Amino acid sequence: MKKLIAVAVVSMFAGAAFAQSQSKVNAEDLKQNQAGMLNSQSMDLGNAKGGGKSNVSAKNITQNQAGMLNNQSASIGNASGKGSESKVTIGDVKQNQAGMLNNQKLSVGDASNGGKSKVNVKSVTQNQAGMLNNQQAAIGNAANGGKSNVNLKNVNQSQAGMLNNQKANVGNAE
Repeated sequence: MKKLIAVAVVSMFAGAAFAQSQSKVNAEDLKQNQAGMLNSQSMDLGNAKGGGKSNVSAKNITQNQAGMLNNQSASIGNASGKGSESKVTIGDVKQNQAGMLNNQKLSVGDASNGGKSKVNVKSVTQNQAGMLNNQQAAIGNAANGGKSNVNLKNVNQSQAGMLNNQKANVGNAE
């Protein structure tokens, strides 16, 4: 009887291990374009949550917006939650906006709440032209028990116009 119970318990835990979510993403030449007013553009690529594991390889990712009151965001290979892990390798990521009162946000390989990330990024470019625009990049930051390892080349943030904000956070531990 004891052997039967032990086998049932082992089988139950083995099933849980196999139920873990995993993704492998290979992406190339992803483009999002919008023109006009009050638009929203979002990209969620290979993020790991709740114990999931993600392996992301991407190059030539581009988001473009022209107009007013637009929002643009990209979330790539972030790990959130105990046991979550992401491995991120990115060639080029570009975000471009022209107009007024626009927001631009990029988050790559951030680790939080016990998650782990390993980040390799070749090039990140954010461009904005206009007035009262906001631009943010967060790459490989660790918060609330998260761990990240970051290798990064070439981060460029450019803004032209008036009363704009720009912020880059890379490899910070909070």
